[in-house]
Amino acid sequence: MQLYDMHSHILPGIDDGAPSVEKSLVILNELKKQGVTNVCLTPHFYTNEISAEDFAAQRQHAIDKLMPHIPDGMKVVVGAEVYVTRYMFNGDDFSCACYGNSNYILTEFAYTSQFSSHTMEYFVKLTENYNMIPVLTHVERYPALINDPSIIGELKDMGVIIQTNTNSYTKKASFFSKLKLIKLIKGGYIDVIGSDAHSLTHNDPRTFTEALDFISAKCGQSTVRKMMSNAEEIFNSAL
Repeated sequence: MQLYDMHSHILPGIDDGAPSVEKSLVILNELKKQGVTNVCLTPHFYTNEISAEDFAAQRQHAIDKLMPHIPDGMKVVVGAEVYVTRYMFNGDDFSCACYGNSNYILTEFAYTSQFSSHTMEYFVKLTENYNMIPVLTHVERYPALINDPSIIGELKDMGVIIQTNTNSYTKKASFFSKLKLIKLIKGGYIDVIGSDAHSLTHNDPRTFTEALDFISAKCGQSTVRKMMSNAEEIFNSAL
């Protein structure tokens, strides 16, 4: 089974993740040691602070620095973690933020969001007006969703993919938080997983297999295989 990391901040010098190529390679090599050979590079794109054109130029500069040094045996695709605001929808082309050549787009919202009708309208615009498939990042950071899985169900009915972070399943994570997440996984509410790695101390990539082992122990190996199959579909469509 190939392992896929659908969310990371490994591109050098573009956001609060790896500050240099050397630090990027430290993270990539640690992921490789974990058996992760397919990695999505998704730097923050704050749509209320920078235009899509300027973001794409900054990201390309980071890509050009890192790509010659990608470890042998690893595949990467480039996307973005897009902070969704009204400024996205001003007529600019933000397709550059999708995973590679796909129409999947990793989306982030304010953690205090209640996922009201106003927020849901953003998902409608992405799916219906822009023909994109939103991937909602780190679902565990939204209390409104964790406390009311029916909202996650509404999102999934709209075609939204739900992502969770590996560090939420480690020994250091809250027992009660893990319990809620495992119930969501068993209920079919969570689709893919990512490290969200910024460094060896901020969302440590070295816990990737610890998280998968925990999920496998609680939900079965078939659940992990399904999550990786979902990730593979997105990843391959991006190539």
